Amino acid sequence: MTDPEQTGEGQLVGVSVSDPDERDLTARGLAQFHVRHLFVELARHLLAGGYSLAYGVDFRQQGYTEAMLDLVRTYNRSERPDSERIRIYSAWPSWTDLTTRDRAEIRGIATLIQAEPPSGAPSELPLAVERTPGERLWAALAFTEMRRLMNRDVHARVVLGGRVFGQAGLFPGVVEEALLAIETGVPLFLLGGFGGAASAVARGLRGETPQELTLDFQLSHTDGYAELRTAAAEDSSVSSLEALNERLRNTEMGDLANGLTREENTTLMDSDDVDTLVSLVVRGLRRV
Repeated sequence: MTDPEQTGEGQLVGVSVSDPDERDLTARGLAQFHVRHLFVELARHLLAGGYSLAYGVDFRQQGYTEAMLDLVRTYNRSERPDSERIRIYSAWPSWTDLTTRDRAEIRGIATLIQAEPPSGAPSELPLAVERTPGERLWAALAFTEMRRLMNRDVHARVVLGGRVFGQAGLFPGVVEEALLAIETGVPLFLLGGFGGAASAVARGLRGETPQELTLDFQLSHTDGYAELRTAAAEDSSVSSLEALNERLRNTEMGDLANGLTREENTTLMDSDDVDTLVSLVVRGLRRV
């Protein structure tokens, strides 16, 4: 009989997470450590259940990466090296800054996937603070390329928290990862009760136009957004906030393809109870 705790062998789960705005959490009676606690508990259960985890990272802002790597050391398996349990996806040009020592340290505990630069990109980009709007757009397109690569590899996507302004592109990265999952039918789990980008996507699916995903909000909260939008207008491959909101409004709960009922998905989007959320994600993964 199959061990119910070992149902995830061969399954790669993408995790989209970053700290939401502190004010959003405070309004919910939460703090950043609550988000991190949920992330650790979720990753712990998935690794213990045999799943592998995929995470897109900018090595200059590691965030949750170290916690994930610590967990895989705890749940290592003799038949599967640690490096097969975690895939770290890195966008160009971030991975070009990695030293030989950096790569050696990563190699023993994770598989590093380097996304190719977007087609037509320059050979290099200056430091972020020195980039023109056009160069900022290339950096944003590079992150999109990384997210598309990861989306093709994962069997499911879990979205938690996520900042809603100050991103490199026209809309937050966690939102983009959720949208890619929807567009390609990758099972999507939206943990919206902790605010941030996950909450914005959940509200969009319910027919709202989340304030965080409006032009006025981004213009007032993301530095250089107007110039970036102007640069992006010349590239027909770049989506817009307006198109994003329309896509969310036209998405049915069943399009999440995550094995959960409408009632279960509603709980997943609203609850801040860690045990409930972990249980629902594991339940949905087993069903799909």
